[in-house]
Amino acid sequence: MNAIVKYTGGGAIAPALVGKVKAFDSAPEMLTTFQGYYGFDPSAFAGMSEEELGAFVDSVEEIKFLIDNLDKLEKHVNDYIDGVVKYNEFVARCVKAGAKGMEKIDRATLDVFLAWKGWQANTKKLAKDSDVGVRLLDQEVIDYGDLAEYDLEISLQIVANRLVRQKEALSQKPDKEAANYAERQAAIEAKSEERNRIKDLFAYGTRGKYGLPSSSSPQLSPASSASNNASNNASNNATKASGWLKKWGGKAFDFFSGK
Repeated sequence: MNAIVKYTGGGAIAPALVGKVKAFDSAPEMLTTFQGYYGFDPSAFAGMSEEELGAFVDSVEEIKFLIDNLDKLEKHVNDYIDGVVKYNEFVARCVKAGAKGMEKIDRATLDVFLAWKGWQANTKKLAKDSDVGVRLLDQEVIDYGDLAEYDLEISLQIVANRLVRQKEALSQKPDKEAANYAERQAAIEAKSEERNRIKDLFAYGTRGKYGLPSSSSPQLSPASSASNNASNNASNNATKASGWLKKWGGKAFDFFSGK
């Protein structure tokens, strides 16, 4: 029988028990599972040193201290969890509001883009309208110029034709003036002869001043003689006028042009 030896420290606290645990022989996986759950081997206490055992006891004391304050810790944990939940809910609300805001921003961006494109399209339309309008105005100016030139040409032709007619009228004016003068002179002389014939009738009757045959005689009566004299005088005057024109080279002096 072994003698009981007083433990002096430094080795296992119960070396006599080391290796004496048979509980796990039939189920070694249980030891592994146990250690997985609790983190220690219950069959290892006998072989622990003082430090190891002390460390275990210290850990137990820490656990006990923790257990004593679990209600406080639980409140802190709940507060922590509640805070995380509320923060995530806050983030969700922010994201939700942000998503709605992004939709509005995207819509506003699209509206601005469409407005910009509309402005560009309208500017192009106005430029096209302006180009068409300018071309029409240019064409109107060209047409107006052509019409004005044509009107000027026609007007010049009209003026030229009028000038030709006026010159022709002026060139014919001396002949007309001479003919008119001859006619006036013939009329004056015929009137004078008529008055003289009437005076002779008053004074001498139908036989005349020199005893000429009556108006029923085949010979000329004083009235016929006067008429013939008037015709002769008109012819003589026309001849004189013609001679006057011949004196000036066949043309009358043009008082308007000095020719």
